[in-house]
Amino acid sequence: MSYTIFEDGHISSPLEYRATGISAGLKGETSRSRDVALVYSLRPCKAAALFTTSTTRAAPVFFSQAILSRNREGIRAVLANAGQANAGTGQPGLADAVECAKILADELEIPRDSVLLMSSGVIGVPLPMKHMREGIRRAVSELDSGGGKRAALALLTTDSRPKERVYRVHLREGRRITLAGMVKGSTMVHPRLGTLLCLMTTDLAIDVRLLNRSLQQSVGRSFSRLTLDGDMSPNDTVLILANGAAEGDPVIEASSWEYGAWQEALDALTADLAEQVVRDAGGEWQGHQGHNPRGA
Repeated sequence: MSYTIFEDGHISSPLEYRATGISAGLKGETSRSRDVALVYSLRPCKAAALFTTSTTRAAPVFFSQAILSRNREGIRAVLANAGQANAGTGQPGLADAVECAKILADELEIPRDSVLLMSSGVIGVPLPMKHMREGIRRAVSELDSGGGKRAALALLTTDSRPKERVYRVHLREGRRITLAGMVKGSTMVHPRLGTLLCLMTTDLAIDVRLLNRSLQQSVGRSFSRLTLDGDMSPNDTVLILANGAAEGDPVIEASSWEYGAWQEALDALTADLAEQVVRDAGGEWQGHQGHNPRGA
């Protein structure tokens, strides 16, 4: 086994990542629950992602797919919100997604096509943009290297607990990289992704084509095998960022020992996160006779 668990790790544990999760009031004016998560890399990231297979895509999915179609090697930030899924909101919803990314990029002083979005919550309800604008600006001001656990809390909707895992991955000649993940999901989970928002980060330097290949394999062996209640969501996203901040040559060959060690760890991480989703769903269902068909 090429990896060990980093017990106190979180999504910003890999080198040169910053994160936070803040309460912007998206879950109600009186709610203090964290509902806006932000993960930021100090350097451009290679990115790979898998999205919902539903014929109805939410605005953040449509937006992120458009960004990744032209930029898979210069991603800098991921903004996620809970409370409103920004799904079934039409052209105004897409305009809101674009505005959120623009505000974030301008606040971070990064290119506007280097931001990706994820949303979860009630379907068919517009984002409360006044709260989003204020929340994005405050999240930027609160970014820090230890903020990953706050980000994991801000993903939650029907979840009973945050779901995270971090590995130290051991490569040859004493080289070590870090791989971190957090996931939101407890109901409406069905094969080929369900209501899942999963973000993973690493400081490994890796060819973007290999990153995409490895993500597809790992998700195929984990999240894509889940089914809890047969429903699908328009918001499903599994995303991985690799910023190359760890020392060492980039992984460019699928036949290399380093790639094998990386794949083993990524397979283990996605399997672990998928199992956490199942365990949370079991607890969720014990207290609920049905599910909310309008939630994503």
